[in-house]
Formats: sequence, structure tokens, C-alpha cells
Amino acid sequence: MRHPFTTFAAIILMSAAVTTAFAQVTTNYVRVGIALPLKEKSPRGAKMVEFYQGLLMAVDSVKRQGCTVDIVALHTGSTAAQMDSLLASRPFTNCDIVFGPLDAAQIPALADYCDLHNIRLVIPFSSQSSAVENHKRHYLINAPRSLVQKEGAWFAQNLFSDENVVIIDCNERNDEGIAMAERLRMAMDEVGLLVQQVKVDADDATFDTVLNPDKKNVLLPNSASLEALNALRERMRAFVSACPGFNISFFGYPAWQTYASQMQSDLFQFDTYIYTPFFRNPEDGAAKLFEQRFEQNFRAPMQRTFPRYGLLGFDVGYYFLRGLAQFGRNFEGNLVATVTQPMQNPLRFENLNKGDGYINGFVQIVHYANYQTVEFLYRNQ
Repeated sequence: MRHPFTTFAAIILMSAAVTTAFAQVTTNYVRVGIALPLKEKSPRGAKMVEFYQGLLMAVDSVKRQGCTVDIVALHTGSTAAQMDSLLASRPFTNCDIVFGPLDAAQIPALADYCDLHNIRLVIPFSSQSSAVENHKRHYLINAPRSLVQKEGAWFAQNLFSDENVVIIDCNERNDEGIAMAERLRMAMDEVGLLVQQVKVDADDATFDTVLNPDKKNVLLPNSASLEALNALRERMRAFVSACPGFNISFFGYPAWQTYASQMQSDLFQFDTYIYTPFFRNPEDGAAKLFEQRFEQNFRAPMQRTFPRYGLLGFDVGYYFLRGLAQFGRNFEGNLVATVTQPMQNPLRFENLNKGDGYINGFVQIVHYANYQTVEFLYRNQ
């Protein structure tokens, strides 16, 4: 079966320098605005500072390619009133692009301001599609969960249409898992495959009737929680010990990469597929080099968060600054031609409705193959 996606393995990834050579810049001046709660003394404030630091490293990379970048970085607070007060002095009027804000309450005012002054707005943290409605040059980095799950179900439909797909009821009330289970049912129904369901604590005889010894059995828990994943892997370890001969695979959620380091052997054992819009590949030489440079520049390592906010700041910042430097006013007409090498957050923008802005629709499959290799699958353009 020919799949409409591309696969590559971590073991053959080529390490790239942070400032990879691209076509010569055509615009030698980009003005950038940053609107984030940079002075907030809290864990989320620290994440915003790290995002800003990553973006500064993107600025440095673009400068090394011959483009001058000016930055106006302002602390926004968190409320709509604080944003209104900040914008009253028109601080970003001469900017080509603004990154922010963090808080959803501040989006409307900043969005209207950017429209009024013909400025591109990049919204790195919200996942509300309404943020780009009727805003033609606004960009949403985080797609709504429904769109991410739709893409994840598309992969399942193309990967597992000849397999035995089973939803595992984990006895939890988890909105994300319930929604994904239903979307998976619908996707597999389109190709004529009935998705079965069984409780995670069912006995071996019940599992023996639901699972198929002649096919790959793909199991999706109806919860994205760590507790659900632990229950599933413990139950399947016991089952395959008592009933050998079954081919078992797990299919799961973006949050699973958070637990990958502590349960990698189980992910490999159960041939695990994770759909996710971002992934920090621990074997990526470019990411390792970037993290070393980040620590050298700012005298502290990046926080061990998912995603890493320094990498997010660099990937997002470099994509837009590189694109503006290369294409200038014609940036929107060259989104496909704006090619960078992301270390964590690939970007593939889609315009879902005429008159609206753009949503990053990139989702990939991270496959912990049972032959001890991590593979990445992504949709062909």
C-alpha cells in the first residue's frame, strides 16, 4: 500500500548548523515587536523569557545572513486593560511583525491594532482559531485540538486501514481522549473498518476475543493521561506474557512524548505511534548544538518543558524573520517557499477560510518502532 506521507528515521538524520545557508536576503531591514509578560515573576513568565531568548537567537542568525533587525520588546501584563494602555502610545506602529500576546484576553486589542497599522501578528501560544478570523495577515502557531486530532486520525486511517484497531476504555473521564476515540472511529468507518472497544481491566479471555492474532492490533486509550498509559502498558505486559503471539501497537497523544524518557523501553516494545504537532528529537545534532549555545549565551540551560520554549522561540522566529528577509512584502505569497530546518516546531500554514489568517496545520507521527528506531512520518505537501 502506498502511503501519502514521508518517513524518515532518527538514526539517519543529518545534523545541521543553526544558520543554514539559504538564498540571499532581498530585504535588509525587518522591524520586530514583542508583546509578552516578560517581567512577570512566575513559572509562565520564565517561559516567556525563554521564548524571547530563543527568538533573539533567531534574530542573530538572520543578522549573520545580512539582514538588519530592530526589536521593540515590551512587557504586556496579562489583562485586556493593560494591553489597551500599552497600545495607546502606538509602540509597534513601525513594525513589520509582532509576536504575542500570551493571554487570550489581550488578543483582540493587539489584533485590531496590527490590522490598523498593516502589521503581521504571530500568536505563538493560543490555540483559538477565532484569533485569526477576519485577520488576513495573522498567524496561529498552535492549531486547535480538533484540527490536530483530525490530522492524527488521518494518519491512523492511512496507516492502519488493514489492521485491527481497538479503543481501550481506561475508566477515566478525559475530554481529549473521548474526542480522539470518536474521531478515530469516524476515520476508520470511512474505510470500512469497525473499531472495537474493551475495558483496560478486562480479563485475558475478553482480550483474546477482541484482539486478532493474524493482524497488528492498534490500541488507543480513551484518555491522554499518564495514569491511563501506565494502566495500558501494565495490562498489555501481563496479557502478552499470558497469551504470546499477538502483535500489539499503541497509538497515542502528544502528551506521551513528555513521558518518553522514563518509559522508552515500553514505547519500543509496543511499537508506539504518537501524533503530535511538535517534537524535540534527542538525537538531533542541530538541537543539541543550539541548546549548548543557548546555555552559553544566557548562562542557564533551557527548562525541561514540553515544548522547550527556547526552541519554540527560535523555530518560530527564524521562520518568519527569514521569510520576511527573503520575500519582504510578498511573504504571504511564498509561505511554501519559506523553507527552514526546525528543531522542534515545524510550520505549515493553511488558510482555512477566505478572509481569515493562517493556522499552522503541521502534525507528524513519531513512531517508536519495535526494532529500536524512532521514525517520523509527515504528510506530503
